[in-house]
Amino acid sequence: MAKKEKEGEEVDESIRVVSNLLKAKKEDHYNFEDTIYYKVPSSSLCMNSQMDGGINPGAHRFIGTPSGGKSSAALDYMKNFLSLSKKGKFRGVFFDAESKLTPNMQKRSGIKFVRDEEEWENGTCLIVDSNTFEFVFDVVRDLIVSNKEKCKYFFILDSLDMMAKRDDLKKPFEEAATVASGPLLTSVFLKKVSIALTKRGHIALLISQVRDSIKINTYGPTATRQGSSNGGHAIEHAAGWVLDFLPRFQDDIIREGGEKNGETLGHYAKCKIVKADNESYLREIRYPICYGRSDGNSIWREKEILDILQMWNYLIRAGAWYHIEPGLAAEIKAAGFPLDDKYQGIKNVNNWLVENPEVIDFLA
Repeated sequence: MAKKEKEGEEVDESIRVVSNLLKAKKEDHYNFEDTIYYKVPSSSLCMNSQMDGGINPGAHRFIGTPSGGKSSAALDYMKNFLSLSKKGKFRGVFFDAESKLTPNMQKRSGIKFVRDEEEWENGTCLIVDSNTFEFVFDVVRDLIVSNKEKCKYFFILDSLDMMAKRDDLKKPFEEAATVASGPLLTSVFLKKVSIALTKRGHIALLISQVRDSIKINTYGPTATRQGSSNGGHAIEHAAGWVLDFLPRFQDDIIREGGEKNGETLGHYAKCKIVKADNESYLREIRYPICYGRSDGNSIWREKEILDILQMWNYLIRAGAWYHIEPGLAAEIKAAGFPLDDKYQGIKNVNNWLVENPEVIDFLA
C-alpha cells in the first residue's frame, strides 16, 4: 500500500495512481487481504522431505495410474489437515464423483466422514455425492466467498474423469458429450477461485487418471512437454503441486523376510513430482504401505524409518541381528526411550517402533 503523504513531501505519481485504483476496485484484487500460509504434512517422511514439509493452501493435482495411491494419499493429507482443528476451524469436503469412497476406505483413512450436513462440524469431512461440474464448483466457490466463520476448507474432487456438465448428463446416450468440456470448465473454475484459495488458506486437491498418447506415425516427431493428465497443461498450470502416481510392479511388493514366496505385508507406493515450487521437479518419491491397518495408519512409518536408518548406516545388521549405531543409540536412550542393545530380525526392530511411536517423531 502507498505511504501516506507528508506535508511538503512530493509523492510518486505512479504510487498515487496504483493506490487510488486499488482502493476504488477492491472487488478486482486481494491486495488488502493477508495471505494465510501453512503446511499440511503427509504421513510419509520421504514425501515431506521432498516437498518442504507438505502442501500449502491453493489448488493441487494428483494424477496417475489406477490403484497407484492417488485417493489414499489425498485422504492422508485430509486427515492431517483436519487434525489442525484443535487450533481453529478446519473442515473437509469430499466430492465422490466416482462413488468409490467405500466404508473400508473411510475406516482406513482415519477421517470422521458425515453425509448429513447438519452433522458437519469442526474436524470432520462432508461427503458430497455429485459428478455435476456446475454444482461441485458452486459449492467450492460459495464456501470460500461466504465464510463469516473464517473456516479453512480442504476440498477433494475424486475424480475429474467422472465429472460432466449438467446438460450432458441429461442428454440421451446417442448424443455425444461436448469434447473437452470438462477440462475447459475446470480451467475456468480455477481462474475464478485459485487466488482466493491460496490467499484465504483453503486447499483443493483435484484427482484424475493419466492420459495416453497414441501415435499414428511411430517415426513422426513427438510433441515436447506433452502433459499426461486429463485436461493437459491448462489445469496443470494453475496447480501448485502436481504428483504423478506410478504403476506398481512385483519389485514394489513388501513380503515377510524379503522372500519372493513370503507373506505379502504391503507395497511401496511411488509418485513423480511433475510440478513443484522447489528444486524437486521430476524426482521420484517411494514410501511403504502396510496392509490391514486402519485409522489413518496405512503409510508404514516404521518401515520408512528403518529403510532410512539402513540407508544411512544407522541401523547395522550382523547376521540375523540388528543394532542401532552407538552414537544414535545414546541419543535415543538419553531422550528417555527404551532401546535394547540388539534385536533378532528386522521384524523385532519394527515391533520396537510400533510399541514406541514417539521414537519415530524423535528420529524424524
